[in-house]
Amino acid sequence: MSLKSLSKTRWRIEPGRVTVYPYGLSYILAAFLSVLFLAGYLFYLYYLQNSFASSLSIFLILIAVVILFIIWAGTSVEFDISEGMMRKKLMGMLTITSLPFSKIYGISPVSNMAGSYAYRVFKKNDRYGKGILVSCSYGKNDDPNAIAFVDEVVTLIHHHLGAHDSPGDFARQEIDHYKFFNVQGGLYILKKSKIGSLILGICLLAIGVHELTPDAWLGGGFSLGRIFFLLFTLIGGPAIILAGFTEITFDRGSRQLMRKNPIGLGNKTYSFDHFNGIQTVRKSTNLIYSGTDVQVYFLKPGEQKEEVMVLSSFFSTKKVERFVAEVNSIITQ
Repeated sequence: MSLKSLSKTRWRIEPGRVTVYPYGLSYILAAFLSVLFLAGYLFYLYYLQNSFASSLSIFLILIAVVILFIIWAGTSVEFDISEGMMRKKLMGMLTITSLPFSKIYGISPVSNMAGSYAYRVFKKNDRYGKGILVSCSYGKNDDPNAIAFVDEVVTLIHHHLGAHDSPGDFARQEIDHYKFFNVQGGLYILKKSKIGSLILGICLLAIGVHELTPDAWLGGGFSLGRIFFLLFTLIGGPAIILAGFTEITFDRGSRQLMRKNPIGLGNKTYSFDHFNGIQTVRKSTNLIYSGTDVQVYFLKPGEQKEEVMVLSSFFSTKKVERFVAEVNSIITQ
């Protein structure tokens, strides 16, 4: 088995059971760390002239880290069709998560800020949460492994999940009032905190201007870090102000989605007829969840590439679900 195939999603389909192995990349990371740790340990042992006995604790810690990666690489997600149960198993043996099919919404792709995507299992009561990873990360929509995974695994699992659904699981959420939009006749204007954006933008801009004066906190000169800081404050401040005063409006009368701002930068207009779905993008900073963007996609006739507009960002997954329901209500009714 090549390193490339090892890093891809692997699965095994048996009568009454589908087992997926999404963490194969950890095998490669374990091998890389083994070489790196060994080289570092030998350098510490011989070049720096330390004894094996005195460095035994370091050696054991390095081995433990590699072993943890290997154990995680063997983690599987098992769909027991006969029992109607999904189980996540460490090393394919120790169950660490279990979920009945009746509580599973489905398997959906989740994009990240880098542009790649992976497939995750979502619960019916948390459709836009973190989910449970069931595939490796893919960089292209036409990745052969991703296509095969959808055709052979996702389609099969969804077929069996249907037998455990109740009539009310996928009922359309009725919207009788709008939490995230100001309704003015047939216009639905997305609510925004203009004052908050204005205050934050002015603060950043003021800090940037201060750093150009002789009393700058970071001192003079143009080091790389100072240049990035100046760009962040002097450009980021006005950008935040502009974003706060950018108005996104759904016009039911003309069946159009419009984005407008005071200076006309980035103004867009899309027809509801070209609407091609909603997608959420989970964002993370230093591996810590930092919110979910809600994006709408449009595909114009005769064009191959979709156009995307970011509507809003939320930290709470419940707000994401409600917001998506409101957008769908406006566009599809």
